[in-house]
Amino acid sequence: MDKLQILKVKKSNGEEVEAEVLLCFELEKTGKKYILYTFNEIDDKDMETIHAAVLNETDEGYQLDKIPADEWKDVKEVMREIIRNEE
Repeated sequence: MDKLQILKVKKSNGEEVEAEVLLCFELEKTGKKYILYTFNEIDDKDMETIHAAVLNETDEGYQLDKIPADEWKDVKEVMREIIRNEE
């Protein structure tokens, strides 16, 4: 069984919360690393909410940054591929 990876995320209000890391990957097209994670929240359609961010390494650790609009198409394709492989 895979070891569960936990990520501590500091929200804009300063609160630290734990998230489960689903996937980290790098897109050759952008040369950036991305992370998919969840707080195990369920939406109104009974689906788990997944968050995505650019994963940047800093001197203090890692920083999650907003994915630029022009990169979302490629990130969504990776997410769709994961869903197709799970079915």
